[in-house]
This record gives sequence, C-alpha cells and structure tokens, in this order.
Amino acid sequence: MKKIIILTGSTGNIGNLISKKLIINKNLIPILVTSKKNIKGRYYVNFKSSNSIRSFFKRIKKKYGTPSILINNAAVSTMSNFSDFVNNSDDKRIYETYVINSLSTIFFIKYFLKDLETKGMVINLLNRSSIFGGRRHIDYYSSKGAVYNATRSFSNDNEECTFLNFMPGPIGTKNGQCNPMIVVNTVMKCIFEDFKYSYKDYYFEKRLDYFQVILRHIKNLLKFSKNIKR
Repeated sequence: MKKIIILTGSTGNIGNLISKKLIINKNLIPILVTSKKNIKGRYYVNFKSSNSIRSFFKRIKKKYGTPSILINNAAVSTMSNFSDFVNNSDDKRIYETYVINSLSTIFFIKYFLKDLETKGMVINLLNRSSIFGGRRHIDYYSSKGAVYNATRSFSNDNEECTFLNFMPGPIGTKNGQCNPMIVVNTVMKCIFEDFKYSYKDYYFEKRLDYFQVILRHIKNLLKFSKNIKR
C-alpha cells in the first residue's frame, strides 16, 4: 500500500528538494502544501486559519485516504539581532512569524493525529538554535523552539506515532554549513524506516557526534541554572 505523505512548505528551498524526491517515488502519494495560491501541483492552505487546515485534512482524507506521514517544513525566516528585534522589528511581522512557524504547525499535527488510523510519523524541520538559541533570527528560533517542545509533549502520550525533530545548523554548501541534500536524504530514509520508539532528534553536525551534543545541553544547563535552597 502506498504511503500518503503531507509536506508543508513545499515551495521553499528544502521543500522543493524534498518534493522532487517524493514525486519520483512510486511507493508514495505526496500531498504538497503551500501558502501560495495557484501553484500547479500544490494544495493551497491558509496557514493563518485553523479552519483552512482542518478543511484541508477533510479534503485529503476524502480523496486519498488517511495520511500516515506529516513533514512540517513551512516557516517564515526573519533576520533580527537583539537590538533590531527590540527597536526596529515590525510587531505584525513578529505575530505572523509565530502564527506560521508555531501555531499552524501545531494545528497540522493536531488534525493529522486526529485522523491517524495506523502507525504514523511526524517530521519537523527545525534548527539546532531552536533549543540552544542564537544571536540572530530571535523570533524564528523561538517560534521553532515552541514546536520542538510541543513535539516532545505529543510523544510522551502517543504510542501510535513517531515524532522526529530535525536540528540542522545553517543550510548551505559552504564550509561549516549543513548540505541540504544530507537533510533531504535523511528525510527520505526515515520515511521508510520502521521506528521502535516514539521520539528522536536528528542533529546534522560536522565533526560533532551525539555525545558532544549532550555536552552542549549540559553546558547550557550549568550556565543558565542555579540551585535555590529552600
């Protein structure tokens, strides 16, 4: 039986690359989603409306059946350091960033899980700075961080779905950047894996193994935490 896969943000850089891989695979039925109207081969969804997201899932279920995989890639990326964010950022733009990056993703997960009939999978394309923080993209990182934590919460009480958070650094082909094709190929690999657990993080780090990622978590904990005597 072919797997029905929903991909949001299908017209972005990573989204386009994943879309091409999904389309050529005869074992998949890709449902490619975008917030842009009248794009051939794409389903339009108003990411600012939970009703639009809910209606989309009803249409897909009626036409194709129940999706088994959801890939959340849609995002608004902004450039703002601390000073820019406080003094110059547009309030409406900040609001829209959180609506698209956080709230809409939560609604996509909600309605995906609501219809889920067999073992499913949710893949979130996030960023390592979603949990470690950064000096720029403050609203982007923090809004993606909300998805990271929500996903951890979903996985704590849902045995029918595997949740994967992809945590690359800067995407690109320059030295020190994460090659986009590595991310895309890992997505495709995960689609066909039979996971035995409910949650997993994927870090894409050169010269950095998972043990060092754990050390980074510990460093953050020691740096920002204090024991309070009661």
